[in-house]
Parts: sequence; structure tokens; C-alpha cells
Amino acid sequence: MRAPARGLGVAALGELHLVHGGCACGGVSYACEVERETCNCSCDLCRRSAGSAFQSWVNGARQSLVVRGRTSSWQSSAHATRHGCAHCGSPLFLFERDAPDVVEVCAGTIAAPDGITGARQAWIDKRPGWGRS
Repeated sequence: MRAPARGLGVAALGELHLVHGGCACGGVSYACEVERETCNCSCDLCRRSAGSAFQSWVNGARQSLVVRGRTSSWQSSAHATRHGCAHCGSPLFLFERDAPDVVEVCAGTIAAPDGITGARQAWIDKRPGWGRS
């Protein structure tokens, strides 16, 4: 599995609930309807973008995403565009070319993550040994 939402349409998402979140400096805030289950991705791009052993994502309905503040974006691969705060650089969202109705939200940016669970793992073979405990 390359990325959590790859090839998914909004109809493939599970039960959604509304979350609010934002970046580290407070310059960007958002609201979005997301699934409760995270996917921890350890691909090279997610590890580098998160500065950690993995990036935790929750899939959401793109049409429900409301963003306030200035974001910047970059084409991180042939199939994905990442968005973050233009001021502090906090990663916030990812959009996959093959899943136009889905937004992948960085789970660590959710303000009140109660009810979010971790279950799925992607690219676990890329996770460094120090991140496996």
C-alpha cells in the first residue's frame, strides 16, 4: 500500500465525524469530516515531511474541508500534493491524484483527537529501527 487514500473515492470512506485542527503557529485552522481510523505511513516522503518514523493520516471528505489562513503546497510525487502552513511549515493535508474526493489530514494537527484510533500501517518496511518500538 503506497498511501492511505490511493485509489479511494469518497464512497469508500467509513463513517465520518467533524474535526477541527490547525498548524503549530495558529496561522491556519481547518474543519473537516474524517474517518476515525489513522494510517501510519513510513514511506520516505512521509518520514521526511513529518521529521519522524512515520506520518499519521486520517482520510476525509475533500468537499467538507474548510481552511482558514494561508497555506502553501508542493508536488511531493507524481501522484500527490502536500499542503502546509505558509508561515510555520506544519504539514496539514495531502491530496492524491487518484482519489480526487478524498483529503488526507495529518492526524497530529487535529485539536481534539478523542475518538481517533490507530490501526493501519503503510510502508512498515521503510520504518527505521528506532521507530518500531
